[in-house]
Amino acid sequence: MFPSLRQTSPLRLAVFLLFAITCYRLWFITRMELVPDEAYYWLWSKHLAASYRDKGPAIAWTIALGTWLFGPTVFGIRFFAVILSTGSGVLIFLLARRLYDDRVALWCLLLASVIPMIAVGSIIMTIDCLSVFCWAWAAYVFWIALHRDRLSDWFWLGLAIGAGFLAKFTNGVQLACIAVLLLWSPAHRPLLFSRKTLVMSATFAVSILPILWWNIQTGWVHALALHSRSGVTDTFGIHPLQLTRFLGEQLGVISPLIMAGMIVAAVSLLRHQHTDLRVRFLLSQFVPLYALFIFFSLNSAGKPNWTAPVLVTGIIFTVVYWRGVIRQHPAWRWGVGAALGLALLMTIVMHDTAWLHLPLGRDPLRRAQGWTDFGAHVQKAREEFQANLLIGDHYSQASMMAFYLPDQPLTYLLPETYGASQFSLWPEYQVQPGTRALYVTVSTNGAPPELLAQFPQVRLVDDFWSKHHGRPMTEFCIYLCTHG
Repeated sequence: MFPSLRQTSPLRLAVFLLFAITCYRLWFITRMELVPDEAYYWLWSKHLAASYRDKGPAIAWTIALGTWLFGPTVFGIRFFAVILSTGSGVLIFLLARRLYDDRVALWCLLLASVIPMIAVGSIIMTIDCLSVFCWAWAAYVFWIALHRDRLSDWFWLGLAIGAGFLAKFTNGVQLACIAVLLLWSPAHRPLLFSRKTLVMSATFAVSILPILWWNIQTGWVHALALHSRSGVTDTFGIHPLQLTRFLGEQLGVISPLIMAGMIVAAVSLLRHQHTDLRVRFLLSQFVPLYALFIFFSLNSAGKPNWTAPVLVTGIIFTVVYWRGVIRQHPAWRWGVGAALGLALLMTIVMHDTAWLHLPLGRDPLRRAQGWTDFGAHVQKAREEFQANLLIGDHYSQASMMAFYLPDQPLTYLLPETYGASQFSLWPEYQVQPGTRALYVTVSTNGAPPELLAQFPQVRLVDDFWSKHHGRPMTEFCIYLCTHG
């Protein structure tokens, strides 16, 4: 007879859970088409560089390794999304185990497995899987470094934060999170200006040299890109509806009950257990980054995934707090069960929304649907009109053409302002006598003036809706542009 789950070692259960989820994700990643950003980053990986227009180089380097191992396929692009997410789960488990015990660690792993943002981020190759892994790695190393006198720990801490910064600039805030804890804990305050933090800072600085060198070479393109993405134009304004939108999206990607439980846990622990070093550690890795994005969202709502790294410690203190509540008030088991159940349901739905028949504008999976059919339409037009040049009106169309056409050809955008996208940093196409181009756009307002200026003859040759399992997804227009 099988032993009960309560009698089974939490470590053994954690290993089984991670193995099962990893196997499922490795199977599932090929069941869903790429989203445009993944194809865009894949194009970056074909042009390896020290950095890119609005991101560090880690995403391109990682995809390059995945496609070197498994070819330029969906599996090759997404393989390390799954592996890194499993690594993040391992680190969350190990950190919770060091801070508390095996049972808490297992519950943390379970909670991480049902949060929609983490689950979806584990099967899509974006910068978040790299960012969260490096944040978890740094948090784990930092806790170890606080409890033993080894300079090497601080070297690895700087390296972990630096690696995260190469993926997502948000990870640099972790240095401020570390400073917050060192200031907050009198016993550790002397470390703030010590040889150990000097080693950490120096290692971080060396780790991000590729980005600094690239910016010097390109005229600080990152500064231009980050300014445009921040939502701050000439002045910083207070717009409560933007903040409301940001918080609403947080409830959606984390799950309403879990997000509410996390906020309640953070406030209560800060008020009643702030003298516990473990609580200070967990909150210092959560509050500064979350507060930063709330501040920016007063002006313009940020993307809901920007806060992903805070979940590393947010999950742990949420489990710790609500386990304590349940011990004192067992009836809260039903509330916690409902929160986990709702999150699990949301995560399951996020894997396949077709049966919900959501309006196109409300379907979160729309961006990953219809691209195979899109590629078939473009290829048909390409063969019919013997096109030798492919132009998109946005990096989404250009990147998806590059991936989903049979020979994965070079694709371009119309000439654009330097730094507007990564395409503006690459060589532009040349129009010569005999050039036959296809221009693919989502606009139904006709060909743009700059295209008409380049090609004497421009005509619409296809107007279609890409389809996913027979359902129309996105309307595209294809123009044939000829010169000579």
